[in-house]
Amino acid sequence: MKFRMILAFTMVVTMVVSGCGPHTVVQPTIISGTIKPVALIAQAIAGTALQVQILTRDNGVPLQNVKELMSRSAVVFRIGASIDAWSAAMEQGSVRFVDLSAALDKGASGGSWLSFQDASEMARLVRDTLDAMYPELKEQFDSRYAVFMNQCSQADGRLNGQFWTAGTRAFVAADTTWLSAAEDFGLRVLVQSDLKGLNLSGTDAASRVADWGSGEKTRVVVVNIVAGGSAGVSRQPNGIVVCSLDALGATAKGTFVPWLEAQLALLASAIGK
Repeated sequence: MKFRMILAFTMVVTMVVSGCGPHTVVQPTIISGTIKPVALIAQAIAGTALQVQILTRDNGVPLQNVKELMSRSAVVFRIGASIDAWSAAMEQGSVRFVDLSAALDKGASGGSWLSFQDASEMARLVRDTLDAMYPELKEQFDSRYAVFMNQCSQADGRLNGQFWTAGTRAFVAADTTWLSAAEDFGLRVLVQSDLKGLNLSGTDAASRVADWGSGEKTRVVVVNIVAGGSAGVSRQPNGIVVCSLDALGATAKGTFVPWLEAQLALLASAIGK
């Protein structure tokens, strides 16, 4: 009897070592964000516990090996708007996709990641998702979320003071990219698609911008920087104030909050001129 017990124990150990026993499913520790700002939000919650990948270039175009990167991810966080609509065609295997716009009452918005209020809501969904996927790390994620919320609140408060002393409450833009951010501070976006391709230093541009902004008494124009460009504010000789902003985080060198606060501080500076 003793011999049989030893033999049975030996067989069980052999099966486990050889891989014939029950397997423990290991959750991948790589997560992805479709655009850099989303990846920065995810990184703020994940910290160093998980590896965060960015699936697009600085201009928002998917990387050449995006399918491979996705296949290694436990979850892909995306805005769920036109900016990353391309990802819908790449859903595959067991990879989970989470639309952060689901956390917003208004649903998908073109530039929701540029609003501290919306970013806070999206970060909450990131936290909830990671809490459920990696329960052993829940305490870390919850703590980092609390820090992120506090940072967003403080940045929002500092910016409020700058925006409310501005001389104008509106700016001209070619699209609604900065609409969510503008609404946070009671600003209005005068969308003019004809702005695209317009030479803002020319005399024709001066009259057109003056006409577009006449009702709001503004000559501030917001444009998104091109790849390799830099953010900043400049007054053209014709009187137009050009505010070049980085909507996709191309110039972000650190974490999410300082990058976005720097962009919105430029906007506050532009409408204050």
